[in-house]
Amino acid sequence: MSENPTSGPVEENAPEPPAGETDETIEPTPGERASEQAGEQAQRVEHPPIAAPAESLPVAAQPAEAAPAIQPPVADDATRLDLDPVLSAAPAAAAPQAAPEEQEEPDVAPKKKRRGAKVAAWTVFGAVVVAGGAYAGAAFLTQDKLPAHLSVDGIDLSGQSAEQAKSTLSEQLLPRAQKALKLTAGEQSVALKPADVGLGVDVDATVDRFTGLSWDPSVILSRIMGSQDAQAVTTVDDQALTGAVAKAAKSLSTAPVEGSIVVAQGKADYNEPRDGVAIDAAATATSLKEQWLHADGSIAATSSTQAPAVSAADWKGFLDASVQPLLDGPITVNNGTAEAQLPAATVGAAATVEVKDGKPALTLDGEKLVAAVVEVNPKMASEGRNATVKMTGSGASAALSVVPAQEGKGIDAAKLAAAVQKASTESARKATVELQVTQPTISTKTAESWNMVKVAEFATPYPTYDTQRTKNLRLGASRVNGTVVDPGKEFNLADQFGPITTANGYVASGVVENGNATTALGGGISQISTMSYNAGFLGGMDILEHKPHSRWFDRYPAGRESTYWEGQVNMRWKNNTKAPVVVQMWVTDSQVKTVLWGVKTWDVKTTTSDHYNITSPTTVHSSAAKCQPESGGKSGFTVTVTRSRTSAEKPLPKESFVWTYSPWNRIVCDK
Repeated sequence: MSENPTSGPVEENAPEPPAGETDETIEPTPGERASEQAGEQAQRVEHPPIAAPAESLPVAAQPAEAAPAIQPPVADDATRLDLDPVLSAAPAAAAPQAAPEEQEEPDVAPKKKRRGAKVAAWTVFGAVVVAGGAYAGAAFLTQDKLPAHLSVDGIDLSGQSAEQAKSTLSEQLLPRAQKALKLTAGEQSVALKPADVGLGVDVDATVDRFTGLSWDPSVILSRIMGSQDAQAVTTVDDQALTGAVAKAAKSLSTAPVEGSIVVAQGKADYNEPRDGVAIDAAATATSLKEQWLHADGSIAATSSTQAPAVSAADWKGFLDASVQPLLDGPITVNNGTAEAQLPAATVGAAATVEVKDGKPALTLDGEKLVAAVVEVNPKMASEGRNATVKMTGSGASAALSVVPAQEGKGIDAAKLAAAVQKASTESARKATVELQVTQPTISTKTAESWNMVKVAEFATPYPTYDTQRTKNLRLGASRVNGTVVDPGKEFNLADQFGPITTANGYVASGVVENGNATTALGGGISQISTMSYNAGFLGGMDILEHKPHSRWFDRYPAGRESTYWEGQVNMRWKNNTKAPVVVQMWVTDSQVKTVLWGVKTWDVKTTTSDHYNITSPTTVHSSAAKCQPESGGKSGFTVTVTRSRTSAEKPLPKESFVWTYSPWNRIVCDK
């Protein structure tokens, strides 16, 4: 090997301990040895030994002559791995050095260092194992424990086990969850039971969320010494809740109340508008979900205000500016030659206030004002007349003739209404109008074009032996005979009869009252009612009012007859054609006859069913003051009458009239 005379002696690895000596009595495992060797190498790499230069040695230590360099022992690869990096980098031969004066002690520090590392490692490992075991034990021991201090919806569950907590909640929280709630909107409220609207509490889920195995240290610590305020787990049936809230919303919602002004007896009665309330069902359902268990029994529905179309301020302004002036005093109407003064109450009676286009509006009925003006002063107008027809003669010889139309002079209704409203805002309070010619709506030529024919005929017999009754029949027929019913107007038998009094010509005769035969003023005029009914029924008119007798008289067709009782039962029908109809009626020696004249419009067909639901007569005792004994004997029954009407323009639906007659019972008077 070569030498380096300028360098000092190179220090080799510390000598190996003497043969046969060891640091430990226990041989380390191969794995430990490898770890220790790796550690030693790391130490050597981190702090490599530095050889002292030759000139730094004491003089006595200088070698007399260079000694051969110490060759590193040849070892296996593992041993070579322990060599210092400095030795690995040394030249092949070192400069000769004198032998040291004293033999150095073997360096055994690396061996001792390996032993301390092992002890420290085992100590740390043991501590980790102990700590891990304690942590795992805490996790398992607390898995069924609730937080040390726990309150659920104000109910103290501290220190309780899971089962105890569930029992406590069942006893204290469930009754609260079953109490009815009040859903409110303003002054309105609706009671709701949570269970009925799909709301409930899940006790098990409430408690279970605080238990169970957890490796979260914060959870473990909370269970040992923590404090928590929580809310219960609730359940919701969305479909049930939505339906219940929608139903409640209808009850809680209120439409806005519009203001109004009603003029009566010369005064204006003003009613202020009021806001309405609209319920937002979806938002209300959400509020219920969130609040129902903590709402102290009452929850406000989500609502919005619905304003009326016209505000109170607008109504008040309109009242002061338009309505009140109309009532401040009388208004004089003048046509240039005559005048009439209308009292404020009369003007107010023709006034109507309504909302148009979002604003209050005042309307005056011109026709009412015209009638009032003419009533105060008839010279203010001359009434015209529509052409019509009339019946002349009596009985079978009666004939129809046209009554010509007649022009009139009058006040235009619309112009009068405008003039009166304008005058109400002026100090003079005078309305000026002009008379003008008024044309009839039905001219003479139109009336002459009517082809008046018999559109219905009907006749019934009457008991000629009852002279009192016959008097009433003749009087009633004469009152009806010649009655003209204009298009769209109605035939009203009460108007034709007039008051049923002796002063009006009626006499007492037999009647049926409450199912019993007795006498009354006007007895027999029900036959006139039956005749009038059939005139309209067979003529295709619209029947407005009628009532058959309680017991059937066989002189009338069953189910197709009508009684009359002043103030209680009337007979009315409406003319549904485009021309007037005229009722002709008279009494012969044995029959009452009627003919309805008009323009042929309807093809009328009727059918009558067989009698059904037959009931037998019985014996009835009566103590009535006007009781009259009867032998009875006729059965009661039900009957159905059907009418069909067709015209050139359209057919009308079939009509069915069903009536049940009582039997003619045997009447025994108990007096």
